[in-house]
Amino acid sequence: MSWVQVPPPLLFSMKYLYPPFLKNIKNSNLVEHGDTIIAAFSGGKDSATLLQLLKELQKDIDFKLLAAYFNHNIREDSQEEEQWVEEFCDFTAVKLTVGRGDVPAYKNKHRLNLENAASILRSRFLTETAAVHENGKIATAHTKSDQTETFFIKLFRGSGSRGLSAIYNRVGENLIRPLLLFSQKDILAFLKRNKIEYYRDYTNEQDTFLRNRIRNFLIPEIEKIEPDIENRIFKTVCLVREEYEYFRDLAGKILKDNLILDKILPVEVLENNHLAVRRHILREYIRLIKGDLLDIAFEHVENIITNFSESKGIAIPGLELSFHKRYIYPGNISIPAYRYMIESPGIVEITEINKRIILKKASAPSGNGSFRKPANNFEISIPSSLLKFPLVVRSPRKEDKYLKLNASFAQRVFEMIREAGFPAELRNLCPVVVNGDGRLIWAVGSPVAESFKVKDKYEKQVINIFSLHPDIVGTTIAKKIQL
Repeated sequence: MSWVQVPPPLLFSMKYLYPPFLKNIKNSNLVEHGDTIIAAFSGGKDSATLLQLLKELQKDIDFKLLAAYFNHNIREDSQEEEQWVEEFCDFTAVKLTVGRGDVPAYKNKHRLNLENAASILRSRFLTETAAVHENGKIATAHTKSDQTETFFIKLFRGSGSRGLSAIYNRVGENLIRPLLLFSQKDILAFLKRNKIEYYRDYTNEQDTFLRNRIRNFLIPEIEKIEPDIENRIFKTVCLVREEYEYFRDLAGKILKDNLILDKILPVEVLENNHLAVRRHILREYIRLIKGDLLDIAFEHVENIITNFSESKGIAIPGLELSFHKRYIYPGNISIPAYRYMIESPGIVEITEINKRIILKKASAPSGNGSFRKPANNFEISIPSSLLKFPLVVRSPRKEDKYLKLNASFAQRVFEMIREAGFPAELRNLCPVVVNGDGRLIWAVGSPVAESFKVKDKYEKQVINIFSLHPDIVGTTIAKKIQL
């Protein structure tokens, strides 16, 4: 066991790391006045350095500092390490909170590897600790050397740009990594110069974990070829990160412009983009629906890309997605019913499905017909003389049926919607338009009713009705009524 032998904080020689540390903190706004910083503390060299630098930072920024230690109960010296951490924090006058978990049991229950199970429990403890403090932020002691190791781990696992650039100095609003600009050589020099002892985890010398093998064998061999490998990889990671952030933001914009009700993804959005962009679209879609990307691997995204045209669903950790009739949507989706009255031509905003129904008069010039054949089943033309206001635009019902254009028998609207390519869960995306006399005029996405067709191409005046048509601007004149 390594016991703490630390000089009083005021005697520390902070000139070596503190100036760039302070500059990084201020430039990136990592720590601000009024924050409560939860320093993830293991007693190791990196976290010991982080704690001392944060304590020094309190002279320049007014914030509260708390050390948080999680006992994984993995190693034989777990209790000894915990005692060491308590004495270190007591000596340096930093308040300590301790969490404990049975990592081996959690690993077996959830079928995880030991390293992943330990990371999940520790992260949960830190998050819960930060949540009970005002302006709580978690500070972890990841260094430039950790970033290098992680880069190789992700590379070996076949990660994409997100994985290769996974370590950020800030994640969200409450996770910061202030030591990313320092290497292990920097950390060890700081500790030696200040005569700060740290707890030595003997498992770091073992070859059980891939990270240890990379640290102890691979990187020393690479340094024989390229001594500056950490800075080289740091530069590479920064470049990869910039590209990843560009594609992530592009995917977010595509989703914003194309998602239906912020949940429903038309398959054509994927088909209209390059494969590389598809992957980013799907990752951001999963993040949006699930809330995070925890346990989401490259293979899950690839499975969707490969199978969305053939499958009704694919298992994704923590999320149930349905793939049906060229739409991808959450399995528990529910679209409410709605009903709107239309007093005169204009625009109806259907807020429940975030769509429009547009009624526009089309008067014929002298000698010319006003009828224009609709381009598709999302627009119709009707003789003005056949319409009786107020019309009603509402969600479809089970009993709805009408004889559509050029048909020989009346058909149920639900069947029309299915034929138009909408799964049952999304039926309410297809409004029906009802005449003032109660007759059904149109189910959006299907042909108009036979009784409302334009029989004379020289019809003097027609009403053009459009659906999902964002280019026509007008004033909403619809009055919503309660169901």
